[in-house]
Amino acid sequence: MRLFFLLILFFYSLGYSQSQKTREEFKNKLKVNSELFRTDINKAYLDLNPLIKTSRILRDSLAEMQLLERKSRYFYNKNLVDSLIISSEELQRVSAQYENVYYEAMANVYIAETYSVNKLYDKAIVHLNNAYSILQKDQSKSKKIFYAKANVLSSFANVYLDKDEPRNAAKKIREEIKSGNAIQDKNEFARFQYVNYSNISSIYSQYDLDSAFFFAKKSVEIRPSAISDDKSMITNFTVFGKYYMKKKNYEESVKNFHKALKVAQRTGIELNINDTYKSLQKIYTLTGRKDSADYYENKIKQNDLQMLQSKYNSLQEVISKDEQEQDKKLTRNFFIWGLSILMVLSGSVFFYLKLKKKKTVENNQNLHELFNNLIILVQNNDPAFMFAFENAFPDFSGKLLKLNPDLQQSEIEFCALLKLKLTTKEIAKYTFIETRTVQNKKYRLRKKLEIPQSVDIYNWIDTV
Repeated sequence: MRLFFLLILFFYSLGYSQSQKTREEFKNKLKVNSELFRTDINKAYLDLNPLIKTSRILRDSLAEMQLLERKSRYFYNKNLVDSLIISSEELQRVSAQYENVYYEAMANVYIAETYSVNKLYDKAIVHLNNAYSILQKDQSKSKKIFYAKANVLSSFANVYLDKDEPRNAAKKIREEIKSGNAIQDKNEFARFQYVNYSNISSIYSQYDLDSAFFFAKKSVEIRPSAISDDKSMITNFTVFGKYYMKKKNYEESVKNFHKALKVAQRTGIELNINDTYKSLQKIYTLTGRKDSADYYENKIKQNDLQMLQSKYNSLQEVISKDEQEQDKKLTRNFFIWGLSILMVLSGSVFFYLKLKKKKTVENNQNLHELFNNLIILVQNNDPAFMFAFENAFPDFSGKLLKLNPDLQQSEIEFCALLKLKLTTKEIAKYTFIETRTVQNKKYRLRKKLEIPQSVDIYNWIDTV
């Protein structure tokens, strides 16, 4: 019996020792990933999902939330708003489960960013106010909470920028700069304001390049030597490039823009990279360097297409989420109303119709924005138009070919223009053909697709 208990104790000690070893290895990997995230987010991202899986096996909730927040930050820095909304909602769910104030607030900040990109500013502000309210519950006055509040102010500034209100955005960053007076440590204060001065220089670059240049220089001057070139330096180099571009010092401007791109390439951060591409394309066009101008024009198109796809996907996620929330509200309301039977039947029907109308209006606004983005591609005679259109309406071509397998690609593209509700004159203008040719195309399509003359062709196409 004694030997039996000794064996149990031995295997228990062995299992405990192995568990401790696994935890130590995991902590080391977590630390390595944290350091790598500062220098190369693309490489760091590759390890995130395996680390999240391990954190759940080890039931390390704090590590799990830390990694989920890092994942959201990756998608934010890569302009991948469709993936950002999914990861931030996962972070929100997990942080609420573990009642972690910091990560629940950060989840709201990231969700606000996705709403703001999709021009749903009121919803973005609701989430930012939620984030601030959550942080106010914490009375510890810890550094983590202080920096989380600073992130909320930065996100408010981003919303104002998306609303094209840079002056209001600058006010929020000035609030953040002022809050830095609470930091006692000199090095920590310098790190905090280095980022803030860079952020405010980016905002000023939209309407006051002299002030932008001043703050970018100030950011560089106070940057602690231990900090390598990062997102803030990408911003600073970009502001310097814009400033020298305004002064027509193109050589110095190009030098700084290329420094920004070099840091972006090394770190993997692509936030606002299209601004740099557009500036370089403009400089090379002005200086007669056609090959370089064409190169950056193609980079702009590729990036625009990726952003359009990402934005469209995120918009579907936002719409889906809103519909789910509305369905929950409707279900709950109908249950309550059902108890009152005929007394409130008329009121419930009225409420339902009103709510349905509101949701239809919101969906129409989102669809209108998507159509506008596609029409811009048509206006620019951009070859990426059909690719973007088919991403937005993946079943469109297949349904048309099912009706008539002999349809030509040019006829499908013409149907896409009708789907966008472009008039005969607009189609003629954007495709450089005569209005009569457009009318003939419509006539031939009616025959091929067997659309009755009594049916409006636009209404018919809209059902495909």
